[in-house]
Amino acid sequence: MYKRQVRAFTGGIGIERYLRMSRRILGALGRALVVKLRQAGVGVHTPDGAFYLFPDFHPFAEALHVRGITDSETMCRRLLDETGVALLPGSAFGRDPEELTARLSYVDFDGARALYGADSIPLEKPLDEAFLHQYCGGVMEAIDRICEWVKPS
Repeated sequence: MYKRQVRAFTGGIGIERYLRMSRRILGALGRALVVKLRQAGVGVHTPDGAFYLFPDFHPFAEALHVRGITDSETMCRRLLDETGVALLPGSAFGRDPEELTARLSYVDFDGARALYGADSIPLEKPLDEAFLHQYCGGVMEAIDRICEWVKPS
């Protein structure tokens, strides 16, 4: 019989600390990404948890249509080709293909390094944009590329 326990299910101070710090980092990152996307005009809800956003590019439908983009799959393919940023089309999640939505995961960073960096910042102090650029820089850059890409020419 296999009797090895999974550490996350055994609980304890170590795992609770890890979970608290992970939520802290992902929460700060998710909120910062939402702010950037909204400032660019992209519709997006603030995440309640996890590490995904579901941006809606409908406000740019006319400008995207002029560029030959009329569905979420084409939009994600062009976004990847033109910016190097990969999103999954909303149609892969049962959404109408013409809805111009996508799923964006924001965990493409060194989690151990970010946890170490966050550990030196008191819990009462928020993780600011400088922290996010230092420890989650690839994700921040990807959002900047998306925001730049949707700007009308």
